[in-house]
Amino acid sequence: MNKKEFIEIYLRQKGASRTVVKPFPFLWYKLFNSNAKPCLFESPLKLFVWQLVLGTVTWGGGMWLMVWQFQEPSINNLYISLLFGFTTGLWLSLEVLYYSKKLKITSWPEWLSEHHLAE
Repeated sequence: MNKKEFIEIYLRQKGASRTVVKPFPFLWYKLFNSNAKPCLFESPLKLFVWQLVLGTVTWGGGMWLMVWQFQEPSINNLYISLLFGFTTGLWLSLEVLYYSKKLKITSWPEWLSEHHLAE
C-alpha cells in the first residue's frame, strides 16, 4: 500500500466522504499518475471556481451533444449550464468546509507532519 492509498483509507475511516479524499479533478490526476493532495486540503474557493468552470463546460457540452444541437440557440442554455456549475461548485466547497471542520484539518504539510507522513 502506498502513501496515497493509506491517506485515503485513513481519512475515510475518520468519516470523510469519498469525494473529499480524492484529488480534484480526480480523472486528471489518475490519468497522469500524479501525487496530488486530497481536495479536503484544498481551498474551498479554489474548488468552487474549478467546479464552476468544469461543471459548466461538462454540462453544457453534454447537453449540446445530446439535445441542444437540435434546438434553436437560446441564452437559457447558457444560464442552465452556469447554474449547474454553480450549484455543484457550491456543494463541493461546502462539503470540504464541513469535513475540514469536523476532522480539524488545518494544512497539508502540517497534517502530514502530525501523522508522521512527511513528504
